[in-house]
Amino acid sequence: MAPRRREIIVVRSLTDSDLGLFKEHRKSATSKQRAIALTTPVAKQLLSPELFVAGGIDMDCICVFGTVSNREPRNIGKVGKNWRLGGHQLIGQEFAELDSKDFMLLRSVEQNDATRPVMLTFVGRRAQSVMHAGVVAIVKDKLHQSVAIYQERSPAFAGLAALFPSVPAGVALKAGT
Repeated sequence: MAPRRREIIVVRSLTDSDLGLFKEHRKSATSKQRAIALTTPVAKQLLSPELFVAGGIDMDCICVFGTVSNREPRNIGKVGKNWRLGGHQLIGQEFAELDSKDFMLLRSVEQNDATRPVMLTFVGRRAQSVMHAGVVAIVKDKLHQSVAIYQERSPAFAGLAALFPSVPAGVALKAGT
């Protein structure tokens, strides 16, 4: 039996250029970017060594913001020298509530080989002020290039995990499996 892979939580403080992934922001987006920026250290911990060297892959992603959810393949890949999380635009009026300095929390097993889904939870200060404040309290002074990575055994991971759950086992199984 393969050993259990540890989880990581990646916190991304959204920037104006990240908001192009959301349909509600595309009209006003100043950037042409249609993805959320990731860093090389994030990609290195998130993807298996083979996928990292290959420059990424489409992964099964479950996106949640409040009552809105979306599940579809999203590309986690290298574009030039930068890593991005892309895919189809996220549709829903609720996403208009997100702004720069809000958060994307990405939860996954370390070195995911695309056999396990990735959970993306968006936290907005307008719609979820208490949860947003909780994330700020944990990540303040820890963000580098708007990103922080937390290992499963760290105290910060425990605090973030209490705010946002991992993918439930029943959901982790793809439809038809």
